[in-house]
Amino acid sequence: MLLPYDARSRLLFIGDSITDSGRRDDREGIGSGYVRLIRDYLRASNPTVAPHVINRGNSGDTIADLSSRWEQDVIRERPDVLSIMVGINDVWHRLENAGNGGVPVSTFRQVYAHLLELTTNLLPTCKVVLCEPSVISPPAHPEGNSEILHYVEVINELAHKFHANNTVPLHSAFRSAETFRPDIDWTTDGVHPTSAGHMLIARTWLETTRSL
Repeated sequence: MLLPYDARSRLLFIGDSITDSGRRDDREGIGSGYVRLIRDYLRASNPTVAPHVINRGNSGDTIADLSSRWEQDVIRERPDVLSIMVGINDVWHRLENAGNGGVPVSTFRQVYAHLLELTTNLLPTCKVVLCEPSVISPPAHPEGNSEILHYVEVINELAHKFHANNTVPLHSAFRSAETFRPDIDWTTDGVHPTSAGHMLIARTWLETTRSL
């Protein structure tokens, strides 16, 4: 199933600060991260069919925060392709605040499933791409990567259940990159990507969705 790219199609990215990447300070509203890299690649590779790209990332968001703005930021925008990347804050905030923040994995599954069901019902032609959360590595909380694997599993389960077009394997991409090139800074603080990290997200996203 090919993603429906043409000059009239709408490609919407939603997520947390990794997606946000300063979009409010950008006159184009795209930000400086992986969303811009993907948009510019699609424009440069084939300008005649490059889609209109929309960034709805919001710094600090969990799945619960996405749920609170889903109607306005997704349903009303009526995207042809929807890319979702969330989960880092659901884990990170809980670990950093001794369980008083974030979203437990059971709630994460329930809310995420509800959003996918809502999208399927209200936007039946929209193609959905689910992105794994990337990494929580030192100097961030040392238990981050073991905890986030549960959320990665949920996203892959939901992709199968809701017949999402594919899952973008960002967690394994970052873990492999950290293993093979530990001399490269892939994140600034164990969570937020560097420019190389954003390029890794963009490359992995494009390679995964190209196969659809």
